[in-house]
Amino acid sequence: MREIVISGQMKMADIITADKRAMLLMPRFGIDMGVGDKTVKQICREQGIQLDFFLLMVNVFLHPHFFPGKKLKNVDVTLLLLYLANAHEYYIREKIPALQTLVGEFLFRLEQPARGQFDRFFREYIREVIEHIEYEEKIVFPYVQSLVKPADAGSKATDPSDEDLKAIQEKGIGEFEKRHNDIEEKLSDLKNLLIKYVPPAGDRYLRIRVLNELIDLEQDLNDHARLEDKVLIPIVEDIEKQLHKR
Repeated sequence: MREIVISGQMKMADIITADKRAMLLMPRFGIDMGVGDKTVKQICREQGIQLDFFLLMVNVFLHPHFFPGKKLKNVDVTLLLLYLANAHEYYIREKIPALQTLVGEFLFRLEQPARGQFDRFFREYIREVIEHIEYEEKIVFPYVQSLVKPADAGSKATDPSDEDLKAIQEKGIGEFEKRHNDIEEKLSDLKNLLIKYVPPAGDRYLRIRVLNELIDLEQDLNDHARLEDKVLIPIVEDIEKQLHKR
């Protein structure tokens, strides 16, 4: 099916109705539900959001084959980092705690050894997700900020002895790109446990809910990573090239 590129003339409600993932984007821009029949352009103007930036983020997030092209040259990197930080806050404060509560209820229904096995895999997966987010917050974002506004980066910078920080300073944003696929395998293991190996325990509908939440998180993280791959990384690579020419 052909992907429809979202424009400023479209009604925000129509976008949300057409693709539920758009609901996840709204809080990251400070937009609440109750959008009425207002267009994207109207809401962005009311909220003080740069329209071109909003359209770029939404189209890249929702459409796997959308190519930003020349639009990247006009992206405000500080706004981009704020958007990504807001997404991280959603994962840490809302999505992961809600998933942990649901999994805790599910584990209560299971008996050993299935309970211990699933609990171990789930904890390991969540640990890796959180570590990846912390790496972005403590290493990648300060590094990017240091390229854009060197004078403002010092207060946010991680301990200069940190090996991860040294690596990205020496080798560039490519170090971040290498780490993007590390957490996908753990989630695949979790889903396989639920589908293939964890025995029934009167938990049919609860299991479906857990699977749905895991799949939703997987899709959101994949969309988030694609946004970083298509927007953040190319922008930073271009900045790095410009700095190396000096």
